[in-house]
Amino acid sequence: MNLQTPLTQANRIYKMYATRLENLGITTVGDFLFHLPSRYEDYSLVSKIRQVQAGETVTVQGQVLEVKTHYLTRGRIKSMQKAIVADETGTIELSWFNQPFLTRTILPNNTISASGRVQWFGRKLTISNPEYEILYPDSTGAIHTARLIPIYPETKGVSSKWLRRQIHNLLEQYVDEITEYMPEVILKKNHFMHLLDALKEVHYPRTLETAEQARERLAFDELFLLQLASNKRRHEWIKEKQTIPYKISKFQKKIDRCIASLPFILTGAQQQAIDDILQDVQKNKPMNRLVQGDVGSGKTVVAAVAM
Repeated sequence: MNLQTPLTQANRIYKMYATRLENLGITTVGDFLFHLPSRYEDYSLVSKIRQVQAGETVTVQGQVLEVKTHYLTRGRIKSMQKAIVADETGTIELSWFNQPFLTRTILPNNTISASGRVQWFGRKLTISNPEYEILYPDSTGAIHTARLIPIYPETKGVSSKWLRRQIHNLLEQYVDEITEYMPEVILKKNHFMHLLDALKEVHYPRTLETAEQARERLAFDELFLLQLASNKRRHEWIKEKQTIPYKISKFQKKIDRCIASLPFILTGAQQQAIDDILQDVQKNKPMNRLVQGDVGSGKTVVAAVAM
């Protein structure tokens, strides 16, 4: 398996999720890396339990003392899962709703990292529905807590937490396959990050500023590659196709009358676009141009004169 492998030919998990992931535009292993976050949650404030205050969004880390499910008889909330977590300064309660599987996932004596908003529940401070992860002895660090956490575009059955885990693993596993293809002169001129750094920062940023810098690099790449593909297609047309050139001198008076009849004066940009088109149609190679502009900028009049 590599970054070019289609999900339908990848490992069992990816095959199972292939149809769902296609809804997100993820069809190859490498597509995960370019599925960019829509926003970030800031869980970077790691606090001792005794120091947390109501209203704060924090991360606490400690040992699970107990975890239980409390069944309810009314309303849509059928059960509540509660865990008591302790560090050297005190204890705090974590609570979730309708997630009974948590009592099989979070076990007493686990070391847990949990992030969320602190609030009063009765006379106790609690964190309700926190993001969490178990910190095992061989863990390389927190992925879902204790940092700026990416929130991704999701689809049914594919959560941001699941996507974060896959992207984290792929960035570690295929780091040697992520090679820089952009010329160094372009990177330096625009003060862009290298590709690997941009992918790491957009998914697991140190700050919101570095996340934005990474997004700028990747956005530039997208437009650059589209332009490159367009230029490649144009050169292929030039080599392979011929067309009959127009002699614009035969039509110049008609063009001038058309422009003179307009109830306004053409702008410099409109006249330049028309001149470019008229130059192109005098050649024996196909024209391939895109007229681009805001609403009201004069695209229609340029097209009308060209016709």
